Amino acid sequence: MVSAIVFDLDGVVYLGAQGIPGVAGEIARLQKRTKVLFLTNNATKSRQSYVHHLARYGIKANKNDVMTASFGCAHYVKEKYGAGKRVFVIGEQGLHDELVKEAGAKIVEKNAEFVVVGLDRQVTYEKLDKGLHNLVTGAKFILANSDPTLPREHGASPGSGAIAAALIYASGKKPDAVIGKPSVYLIKKLLQMHKVKPREAVFVGDRLEIDIRMANEIGMKSVLVLTGVAKRSDVKRAPKSDKPGIVIESAAKVGKVIGI
Repeated sequence: MVSAIVFDLDGVVYLGAQGIPGVAGEIARLQKRTKVLFLTNNATKSRQSYVHHLARYGIKANKNDVMTASFGCAHYVKEKYGAGKRVFVIGEQGLHDELVKEAGAKIVEKNAEFVVVGLDRQVTYEKLDKGLHNLVTGAKFILANSDPTLPREHGASPGSGAIAAALIYASGKKPDAVIGKPSVYLIKKLLQMHKVKPREAVFVGDRLEIDIRMANEIGMKSVLVLTGVAKRSDVKRAPKSDKPGIVIESAAKVGKVIGI
């Protein structure tokens, strides 16, 4: 029995500003038959912003249907260390917003207790310099996700993992926590919120070492689509931990292959 289908976004539902043909229609069809949820490593937007973003592609969702690395970072800091912490952020508005709203964080430039890093398309040397100073003076290092790249219409762009690599190399300090996939932190929280057991859920993703590894580790049925990063030839070389249960050309076909 499938109680929920969880879709990754970048490379699965859309590529950059372009929706992947047939996916919005398939999601609308599935929403009439089962619970449809969304999980993204992208920390540039808040959950509410993603609701509006999905609407641009003709997809209806509410805030609680969406789990983001920005929301996850905020909840991790609050749950493990408490609310109201001083945080230096390398990231975009969604990460700032969720840290303030969900964790009561005080966004600071210096004397930070935490450096939280996500995708930042306006990253500068000055931001990296301030991040490094806070890390070497004792701040904990929280990384939204370690994705090396972000799939786009034209190919791959640098991801938050690439940005964090500069700080890791300069400081000699690895992140104290990586919130996004392949960590199971986000998917556990999302499934718990909706009272869904992993074995009753399907995850649809485009990266073997990130999406499929996470789904396999937590015990979900894993479905790889070939519209994003991974190609069919990559599956043959993948270790067992990263082998998908099903491989399909596009998420537009997911209902058919899982029998919904």
